[in-house]
Amino acid sequence: MIKKVLCVLLLLFAINVKADDKDTCDKTELRRLKDIASHLSFTYEFNEAKQTFDIIVDNITSEVKPLIVHSWDLLEYDEFVPDNNGTGRLSGFLSGQKIKITVKAYVNNGCVAKDLLTKTVALPYINPFLNTEECKKSPEFKFCKDKLTNVNITEKTFKSEYANYIKEKEKGTPKLVVNNTKIYILLAVIVAVPIAIVIKNSVTKYIEKKKDEI
Repeated sequence: MIKKVLCVLLLLFAINVKADDKDTCDKTELRRLKDIASHLSFTYEFNEAKQTFDIIVDNITSEVKPLIVHSWDLLEYDEFVPDNNGTGRLSGFLSGQKIKITVKAYVNNGCVAKDLLTKTVALPYINPFLNTEECKKSPEFKFCKDKLTNVNITEKTFKSEYANYIKEKEKGTPKLVVNNTKIYILLAVIVAVPIAIVIKNSVTKYIEKKKDEI
């Protein structure tokens, strides 16, 4: 990934700068360049096949250079080389990395190589537990929802949090409480009502029969 520059740093002396007013970085010019740099956008994409990340910088112009600097002393850095749409891309970054990007001026005046902007891209972590038995049983569990997360989930943390989740879930599930006394009363009512109806009907018929005899 590291690109070694063996010639005189092209970034510092891109064009022959004469020892005149071009050796001075005018404040207005520097402000203009910083404004250009402020319109850069920084994003990332996850490469499912390689399980790595790409970092993308958009809106790059000919006057600004976004770089990942490894060593200025050794002239080692990676450059986001823009395509025709002003988009530069670098690949092969690992999950959880924090990548510092320095945007430098690339102009034919004293502002050349001035720092215009510094941006740190924090890459998320890959969740390694999505295909576990726990996640198959409880896909609603907080560590079973997302492929990429902002925290590094260790196995110890996953097991502990999952165990707590199951306990809370079981605690919140209503249980059927059997009350024997209430059951006995209910059975008695169920049996007694039909008997009472039969007795009432029998008594009614007996009274009516006696009336007819009189």
